[in-house]
Formats: sequence, C-alpha cells, structure tokens
Amino acid sequence: MRAPALALAAFEESPPDCLVVCAASLPTSLAAAAADAGCPVVDCAGSTPPVRSAAAHGSGETDADADSLALRVRAAVDGTPNRDRIARLHEGSAELIGIEDRERLHQRVVEIGSEVLGFGNAVLYLYDGDSFRLGASTDPDAPETAEPGFGVLSEVRQTGEPAIIEDIDAHPVAEQRVEGLRSGIAIPFGDVGVLGALSPDVGSFDQADLEFGQLLANHGAQVDARIRAEESLRQRQARITRLHRAAPSLIDADSESALFARVVDIAEDVLALDQSVLFIARDGELTPVAGRIDQISAISTDAGILGRTYNENRSFLLDDARTNPDADPAGESIRSAISVPVGDAGVFQVISDETGTFDESDRELAELLVGYAEATLERIRSEAALRESRRLIERLHTTAMGLASAETEDELLDRAVDAAEDVLALDMCKIDLREDDMLVPVVESGGVPPEAGRPMHLSEGLAGKTARTGEPSLVDDLAANPDADPTNASFRSAISVPLGDLGVFQAVATEPAAFDQEDVDLAELLMAHTAVSLQRVRAEEDLRTERDSLDALFENIPGAAVAYEMIDGKPIVRRVNGAFEQTFGHDADSVIGESLDEFIIPSDGDENAVSYNERIANGERVQAEVERQTTTGPKHFLLQVTPLEVGEESAPGYAIYSDVTEQREREAELRRQNERLDQFASVVSHDLRNPLNVAAGYLELVRETSDEAHLDRVEDAIERMDDLVTDLLALAREGRDVGETESVGLEEMTHEAWSHVATGDASLRVESGRDIDADPERLIELFENLYRNSIEHAGETPTVTVGDLRRPAGFYVADDGPGIDPDIEPFDTGVTTSDEGTGFGLPIVQSIAEAHGWSVSATASEEGGARFEFVTD
Repeated sequence: MRAPALALAAFEESPPDCLVVCAASLPTSLAAAAADAGCPVVDCAGSTPPVRSAAAHGSGETDADADSLALRVRAAVDGTPNRDRIARLHEGSAELIGIEDRERLHQRVVEIGSEVLGFGNAVLYLYDGDSFRLGASTDPDAPETAEPGFGVLSEVRQTGEPAIIEDIDAHPVAEQRVEGLRSGIAIPFGDVGVLGALSPDVGSFDQADLEFGQLLANHGAQVDARIRAEESLRQRQARITRLHRAAPSLIDADSESALFARVVDIAEDVLALDQSVLFIARDGELTPVAGRIDQISAISTDAGILGRTYNENRSFLLDDARTNPDADPAGESIRSAISVPVGDAGVFQVISDETGTFDESDRELAELLVGYAEATLERIRSEAALRESRRLIERLHTTAMGLASAETEDELLDRAVDAAEDVLALDMCKIDLREDDMLVPVVESGGVPPEAGRPMHLSEGLAGKTARTGEPSLVDDLAANPDADPTNASFRSAISVPLGDLGVFQAVATEPAAFDQEDVDLAELLMAHTAVSLQRVRAEEDLRTERDSLDALFENIPGAAVAYEMIDGKPIVRRVNGAFEQTFGHDADSVIGESLDEFIIPSDGDENAVSYNERIANGERVQAEVERQTTTGPKHFLLQVTPLEVGEESAPGYAIYSDVTEQREREAELRRQNERLDQFASVVSHDLRNPLNVAAGYLELVRETSDEAHLDRVEDAIERMDDLVTDLLALAREGRDVGETESVGLEEMTHEAWSHVATGDASLRVESGRDIDADPERLIELFENLYRNSIEHAGETPTVTVGDLRRPAGFYVADDGPGIDPDIEPFDTGVTTSDEGTGFGLPIVQSIAEAHGWSVSATASEEGGARFEFVTD
C-alpha cells in the first residue's frame, strides 16, 4: 500500500471499483473517503501464508493467493448494488449546501429522497412546539399537520432514533393517515422535524434505505441549521439597526411621560417585544407608567423578580414563572419575562403568556434599549432640576425686589419668611435677630410649634454656632449632632444659615435628612437679599433720625456698593464702599467724580448698560444680573440700583453688586455633568461591543461544533463585560478618570487587550519590553479601542505593531492600513470613516491618555497606515 497521503490523493483523483488493504490497518482519512464514495474494501492483511507457484515466484504471489484475492474483489464489487445511489446522493447533498431558502431546501430534500433514493412518497414534517406541520412533500395528499403526540413522528422526535415500519397496520405506534400506504421509514431531521418515506407495499424499505435516508437527513438538517442561524443573525442585526435608528427619537424626548411611551413603542415596533411595561420607583413601590399599565398595578420594591431586578441592579431572563422560586408575576397568565433595571429609577419588563418566549438576544436588545432610556431619563431629570433651580432663583430675584421695597423691618422679615415658606417650601422656619449676645426670635412660619421659639445665647445650640462662625450648617440627624439643642423633641433635621451678621435663619423638619445642599444654597441667597434689605431698612430708619449713620451702613453692605448721581445720563460716582474697592480694584479717589461704567464694564462692553442708565435716569429701580470686570477677572453680579427718590428723573441713588458667580459656576458645572453623563452612556455602549462580539462569536462556534470548550471564552467575555460595567459605574460614582496606578509591563497589557477583541485574521507584533506606570484596566481599554480602530479601518488582515518611543519616552501603536484621512480630526467625538464605527474609539483613547497625564498624537506609520504615539514622560 502507498503512503497514506499519496494513497488518499490517488483515490480522490480516480476512485477505484474496490480498495484492497494489505497493510496492518487502513488510514482513517482513506477509510472515510471510501465510505463516502461507496467503494468496497477488501482486507488481505489477515490472510494465511500463501503457497507460491513457479509463475508467481518472481512477483511474490502464489496461485492460491491470486485466485482468492480475485474472488474476494469480485464478491465485494458485486455486493455493492447501491453505488449509483451513493454517487447521486452525494451530488444532491452538494446541491443542498448552496440553497439559501428553507422552503426550497425542504422541498429539495424530499425530491432527492424520491428521485435519487427511490423513496416514492417522501415527506418532511417540522415541529413548531405545539404540533407537526408539513414542511415539504412529494405526495399532494399528505396531511398538512399532525398532533404533537402523533404515532411514529412523535416517537422519532422524542427518542432521536430512526425507525423502519414493515407494516403500518401491524405496527404498535404507527398510524395510517393516507389510504393505501402500508410501510415506511422515519428519520430525525436535526432537532426540528422528521423526514419520512411511505410506500403502498409492505416491507418496502430495508436497512440500506434507512442509512441513505439518514445521510440525506443529516445533510439537509445541517444546511437547515445554517440557514436558521444566518436568518437569526440577520434578524438580530436588523433589530439592532432599527433600534439605533429609533434611538434619536428616544434621546430627544423632552419629558418623562414622552420617554416612557417611546420606550414601550420602540420595544413593540422595533424589537418586536409586543408586551412590555415600564415601572418607576415611587415611595417604596414600583409603579407602572407605560405599556400594560391597565393590567398591572403597583408592586413593592421587594416583591419577586421585579424587586430583585431593582434592588440588585441586574437583568433576569425568566423562562417559566411557574417553576422559578423568586417569580411573583403580577398576572396569572404571565409565563416568561425579561426584567431589566432602569438604573435606580425603576424596571423595564417584557412579558409573555407562553413559556420560553425570550432568549439572550432579546435580553441584550432590551438592555440596549434601556441603556438609551436610562441616559435620557438622567438628562431629563437633570434638566428639570436645573429648570426648577432657575425658577426658584428667578422667584427669589422677584422676592428680592419685594424685600428691597419693604419700608419697615417687620415688613421685610415677614416677607423673607413668607418667601422661605412659599418659594423654597420650607414650611417650618424662623428668623432670630442678634441683640448683643443673644439671638431673639422675631418671625416664624405657621408650621412652627408655638413653644419652639425662645431667646438663646450665642454660645447655645446650632443657631449660636451659625451666628458665631458666619457659616451655614446642614444637619441630617439633630440627635447625633453635638452642637444641636433642638427646642422641640420632634425636630429631626435642620439647616441653619447666617443672616449676614444680623441674625440666623433656621428651618427644621420632623424627619431625618429632609434637606440637601441646594436648600442651604437657596436659603443663603434669600438671606443675603434679606440681610441687604434689612440693612437698607435699618439704614433708612436711622437716616431719618441721624443721617450720619449712612456712612456706616454704606460700608457694611456685604456687596460692592456705589453712591451715584446721574449727570447727562451717566452714573457719576460720589462714594464707594470698601467691598467695591476690594472687588473691582479701584480706590475711592480714582473713581469719585468719574463715570462708573468706565471702570467696571468689561472691555467687550455691555449692551444692556445703556438701557439701565436710561431707566435709572428716569428714577426707576433696576435689578438685573450683570457681568462686571473685577480684580480677578469678569464675574457675575446681582445688580440692585435704587434711586433715593423713586420716580424722580436723574435722582441720586445707590447701586449694589451681589456676587453670584459661584451660583452660575454651579449651574455650569451641572450642565457639564449632564454632558459627561451623555458621553458616559456612549462609552459604555461602545466599550461593551468588543466582549459582546467575542461572546457572540464563540457562542456561534458552540452552536456549529457543539464544542463546549468555547464556552470558556464566552465566560471570559462576559466577565470582561462585568469588569467594564463595574469599573465604569465606579468611575461615574467616584468621579475619577483613572484609578490606582502601578508599574505594568507594556507587552503583557498589549496581549491581554488583544485577547479581548474580535481580531479575526489580524496579527499583533509587540516590539517593547518596557514598563510604564498606569491603571491596568484603563490601559487595556486604550489598547482595545486602538486594536478595534485598526481592524475596522486597515483591511481584512492588518498587522498591528506596538513599540517604544525613545525621545521623548513613550510608546506607539501602528498598523499597515490605508492611514488617517487628512480631512478629518481622528480624536473628534463621532468622527469615523468606517460604516461600522461609532466615532467614540479614538476620543476614548485620548481621554484615557490625558487622564494618565500623557499626550497623544496621530501620524502615519512606516507602512503608510495609522500610527498613534503616546508620550508618557
């Protein structure tokens, strides 16, 4: 016998009528080829030693040996009557591989069974979970359906074993559904159906027919599985595409109700998840707000899978509510569900009245939809909070105007408490004014118990501390605060805010942690206005008795103040206070007698300044927010201008500048936080794609090969996703871009990141042995995004190179692709030249690099591709 490789090549080039084996064994590959071709095999390795004849002496053969071999070969060839059927079956199987449509595949399978294998009436029944339906048939009279427990069909489907029915009438299981059919065979068609052949004669089928039918069924089932897998993948990709297309309408929602309605609409119209409900957490319950709200009522946050989803902040896929110990369905008909947390705001559920309705793909799509919804909800609520804050500030500004118009101290303080109660919703509050070393209650809201107010020494309680230090306090638990000495045992939490140096404003509540920092800030703003107005009122009262006290009052105004006189429509300075000199950097001598506008209006001007001067010249009060030039640059002020005689033209008066720059900066920071939240959602969606792709790829391998070893890689990818989510959530909560850094090997990090990315036929070359100081997880994310960028843009089989920079020290990542388009800025968010890219990869890379204190730049590699250089020192 020839060497195995040569023998196999010779066999495939010209298949023989018979294969004679003289060696100890037949190579597996050659045996398989002979079996596929229907070529008989004659084993001569076990023959008895032959007796040589004179004629055979020179060749090493004997007469007996030659005669025996000839007889055995002839018997083997004559004993293979099905060679023609085998050849035609292989031709038909090859044809099946190229079919892309399931119905066409099923029809061709039964046609091959009838035409090639001689099965006569060939039928294929598919099982859809409830019953059998006719997939294809060569018999026009074949029944269209069969019950799930029907005869041989049910037995073959359940056991997975084929069957030969010699006589249908005599068979214990088989049932005759078509008149005149007496025998048949039934063969499993993968796990989706049964292939059968029927004949009007008894005993029409033998073991060879069964084996040929199994070959046909196996080939057909494999192609059917491939078509179904491809269709499932296409459907999933189509659903993801539709979801991304629908995302803008979700993101653009301008109210919570609109957002909730769009979530369930997209779940039904885009993802084909037609029974969904969105719950929002309110007062210890999860309340349905969209979807099937007519059939489901509010549920405790501790109840069932819904409660676990909310409290554990993780998704669940429920196949059968009746067998799940944690399930507590809101409706008796609910059998299966997907449950996804909407951050800490609520839960989104998709439900079904049937068991096993959903799969992991459905859950992933629901999580992706909820990711969009969660980010949008955060944005809507942040914007609502910002609008509410602005509304309150505007109302406080209006209140300030009312405070400024108060003529007596009692009137002013009543208005201040009314504003705290009506505008800030502080329904139990009071103001204590300082009299020497005592704090004396002067006004309180209606909700304060009568016995709760008493004079207190400056050394007593929380109010005394506020008056002494001039600092506000926020106390969540009065019982645990060493400075607190509540006048009523029912008081549990409080805020205490100085009223300038004139007194203290306090608000209390009967529940712990009733206030937040915003309450303190707004109360401070109100009290600042109140303090200014109180000083004005007192100054005016004193002015009526002693005009000389005006100077002292003028100097004690907390903000920068100016006494002016209107001349030719311009505010001419007559006096400034010390706060003015400190704030604006101009001493009194340099500004007195000059126009105020020339000193403090920014160089780029103020288009409203002319309008303000006109109003002041007409004797009107002015209250507005303005930007003015100070010693530390432009700042925002609340400008209050009050003529001494309101309504009289060109009357002299006072202008007070209250610094509200910090408030504006807080508002700007809130807007920046909203922008970072939007970017954070995009980064989560983007960085999760790599492990998702890896997991999907290896799951596909498991389905195709049934090799469960690939599940280890799926588990790795899932763990990677969990690490990403954990780290990114920690980043969002803690406000850190980079965690603890350590010395890590660049080569180890590059290979670790490579294993996380679906790299296909791409290759990695590492030309570095250096160590760098970095956060390992974030460094791996940096490499993952660079690898993915190269794979998306550098062709089918790119080579990615990682190497060292010498001067300055650092490293680079390069590929041999087409390079960077000169017309784009690669680090701009959303910019990409790939149909599959999102445009977030390189901005993420830049963000990680800058968080480490590195600089990053893009240039061309030696091969003409993209090269990204990172300077670390």
